[in-house]
Amino acid sequence: MSGWSSFPSVYRRGRGACCGGVGMEIRLLTAVLAHAVEFDDNDAVPSAPPLNLMDQVSGYESVSFDAVSVPPPEDPPPATPGEEDAAGPSGAGDGGGGGDGGGPMGGDPMGGPQASGVARWGHTLSEQEARAALVAHVKRRCCYGASAARNMAITALDHASALQYTLETFTERRETAWSFSPYLGDEVDGSDNGPAPLPWELDVRPSQSFASEVKCQPVPHTSSVKQCHRCKGSGSILCADCHGKGWVHCISCHGNGYDTDASGYKERCFYCHSSIHGRGRQDCSKCSAKGKMACPTCEGGGLLLCFIQLTVTWRVNVSEHIVDRMSVPEDLVRNVTGAVAFVEEGARVLPIAHFPDETVNMASAQLLRDHEHDFSTQRILAQRHQVQVIPVTGATYKWKSSKGEFYVYGNEQKVYAPDYPQTCCCGCTIL
Repeated sequence: MSGWSSFPSVYRRGRGACCGGVGMEIRLLTAVLAHAVEFDDNDAVPSAPPLNLMDQVSGYESVSFDAVSVPPPEDPPPATPGEEDAAGPSGAGDGGGGGDGGGPMGGDPMGGPQASGVARWGHTLSEQEARAALVAHVKRRCCYGASAARNMAITALDHASALQYTLETFTERRETAWSFSPYLGDEVDGSDNGPAPLPWELDVRPSQSFASEVKCQPVPHTSSVKQCHRCKGSGSILCADCHGKGWVHCISCHGNGYDTDASGYKERCFYCHSSIHGRGRQDCSKCSAKGKMACPTCEGGGLLLCFIQLTVTWRVNVSEHIVDRMSVPEDLVRNVTGAVAFVEEGARVLPIAHFPDETVNMASAQLLRDHEHDFSTQRILAQRHQVQVIPVTGATYKWKSSKGEFYVYGNEQKVYAPDYPQTCCCGCTIL
């Protein structure tokens, strides 16, 4: 009984008295311990009802409260060339063509089968246009002087094109997990209404193609009503602020019930004098002095509606490969536009095979293989890929004793000048 002295004297009174007195003490001690256990349970609130209380649903035996991805059923093999149901591509510019992997570019997409046709495809800048782009760019940089851009001698112009191959794969992932919500008396769609459909048998569709989206819905015929795990069906929990007492110590008078002024005069504390729990105590505002609150998990009803929830996630997965024959960083090329030389969309697309630049053909085949592997546990709903030709002009210049290069790239005529000669602070980078 080493811990006996820690209890209030009212519970220790009469030790060694008659059996009736001992029995009263035991009942009082039991009440105190029960109160303590109840509060400890509320401190460590279980996050969900016990899994062993959930109904066994055919096809969902391994479902828990943690979402688990469900692999889709095997898709039919992709269509081969010549099949009537093969998805036809949509073209843009001169690049539209078949998606059979044997030459989607139509053999001559840009006026010539050689890679040099890509390098000089599109508008080429004149010296005046290149200089104007540099001057406009430098004006937007407060620490760069504009006289170098205006007066430098541009000694050579080199025109090329950066190629951006982009692959988009639109995927669907389905996950299942037990879930619950307060039961408010609504109709329960349980196993009596029939067997629960499997995750991929449910007709859930995206709002639009190639747009990321998430939808959640209960799986039909999996619902049941269970006792709330937090309040054990009582509908209420102990107040965490007052620990179930209904009051807290008055912070104004420090629990004394009186305030003392400088002259030593004592008067009843203004803040706790009207407390229903007595002086020195303030009524708990969180629970309105009741000591208990409506359980937030079941909203005071004591019951939960438990069901298996299906979560469907649609996502656009993008991969790209950039071919740049000059020194413009890929991050910059990625943020500008050019001319779309080829675009194709379908349930599945096949690798580009006859693009004038072989690196694009190789990148297309590799990225398609990567997506097939990376999203093997999801359903691929659609794919599209395109090749964008981004114009790049490299200018070699001389200004005073300095020599260097700058680049004008994209339809927006952005400028990249890593060694611009006229700066007034170190560490700045022109982008």
